[in-house]
Amino acid sequence: MPSAAQVVVATLTKMIEEKRLAPNQPLAPQRELAQELDVSRATLREALSILATIGLISIEPGRGTFVRAASDAAEATATPSWRFAARYSPAEVYQFRYIAESHAAQLAAMNHTDAEIEELEENLQSFRKAAHALDFAAFAEIDFEFHKLIMRFSRNRLLADMHHSFARILLESSRLPVKRDKLWDPVMEHERVVEALKMGDPEGAGYYMRRHLSRTADRAGIAITEFV
Repeated sequence: MPSAAQVVVATLTKMIEEKRLAPNQPLAPQRELAQELDVSRATLREALSILATIGLISIEPGRGTFVRAASDAAEATATPSWRFAARYSPAEVYQFRYIAESHAAQLAAMNHTDAEIEELEENLQSFRKAAHALDFAAFAEIDFEFHKLIMRFSRNRLLADMHHSFARILLESSRLPVKRDKLWDPVMEHERVVEALKMGDPEGAGYYMRRHLSRTADRAGIAITEFV
């Protein structure tokens, strides 16, 4: 079931595509827009953040939120904004993920249950559907959930708690833009991780998770140091 933020993203995306919200047109103030869409301001902010990271809108502090023209949207996805810049750079976030999540994948390969593999398979199926539908909001949230499951299945509670503590930042890193023709790449990378887990292959699981995260960073234009 889609989250409230996903529903808002879908609604506003449709309004932009149908030109009910024209290029360069400012959106209504958040208070008014939240009332119009019958959602909380927190949900609206989450949706606007997703739309900004995929280049459909521009959030300009002190001026407002504007619909991007198609050419501007293409440029925006090449140089996405990062709302946690005051705390961590995207490269720092991906370096952390590279180290922590690859180790979690190794542990999960040694500790998982059959029921947990089924959970990952269900997640993969949802991931494929989101990629096929070009549903960027669902795609990012399902991707985040996959990595959250891996952390939990590692049986290392500190790793799982760290992932939970930084959930907003990690979810935002999953929303960094990726070109439409590249959506199937992360799907196939997740599949390789799951295959290694099913085989009980910790070395393979760690390797494929590292490759996945380094390639995900690269697709978003982020360079990280890779150890494979």
